[in-house]
Amino acid sequence: MRTRTLWTIEIAVLESTRLQCMHFPWECDLEGAASNVTISVNLPANGSPLQDILVHPCVTSLDSAILTASSVDGMDDSAFSGPYKFPFTPPSDVFDLCYYTSQVPVPPILGFYQMKEEESQLKLTINLKLHESVKNAFEYCETRIPFFNRGPITHLEYKVSYGQLDLSREKSLLVWVIGQKFPKSLEISLSGTVTFGSINKEHSVDPICTGNTAYIKLYFRIPDYTLTGCYTDQHSVQVFSSGKPKINTSRELISSDYYIWNSKAAAPVVYRTLFF
Repeated sequence: MRTRTLWTIEIAVLESTRLQCMHFPWECDLEGAASNVTISVNLPANGSPLQDILVHPCVTSLDSAILTASSVDGMDDSAFSGPYKFPFTPPSDVFDLCYYTSQVPVPPILGFYQMKEEESQLKLTINLKLHESVKNAFEYCETRIPFFNRGPITHLEYKVSYGQLDLSREKSLLVWVIGQKFPKSLEISLSGTVTFGSINKEHSVDPICTGNTAYIKLYFRIPDYTLTGCYTDQHSVQVFSSGKPKINTSRELISSDYYIWNSKAAAPVVYRTLFF
């Protein structure tokens, strides 16, 4: 039987601020037996070891040192720091090869949010700072400021040091568009006052965000960057096949559940279990 292999391997290391994964948009036109692939994942010399690694069932074998690295245990000099080799037989569809966590020392964007009610107005103060170790080149970056259990925004006065502030069509959300870069100082600020009309059924209601309990949420994406420094390249991919695939690799950092709570009120605490 003749084997024909015409395929493209797209390898993406996707890290979020909540959970990291290695994602494979895998395109393959293959006749004959499925090929085996081995990918090596590397860290920089000063990188924190990957922990809590969970792999896709297609992975055929794994070093025991990789599987036993846990964030519950304390870090020590003997912790396995790679390279991480993943041999597997790829399925035909897009799949996530593995999930992992890592002890990143600081958040990529540090922030402060203060909201307090004075008479019929809310006073807002937001300060954000991009950590100096983080790549200052975003595909997009914005901060959303929702207002729950209140009427539409009828009056807004504000001062912003960088970017622009937009009001949503529903008039219950402010969007601070920061853009693709922080300024040279890496620090930006927003302050202002907000006045609301009477609440009606069309406006957002939330059982948790009542009174001064409130948050802002950051949305951003940084291409060609990961917090851990984790990366793979086309030279670290071994394909055991008679064909020669085209291999593309990429990495990026994406925000996920990136909340900053109002310092003038208690932040709610929720415990939940993650399922993969």
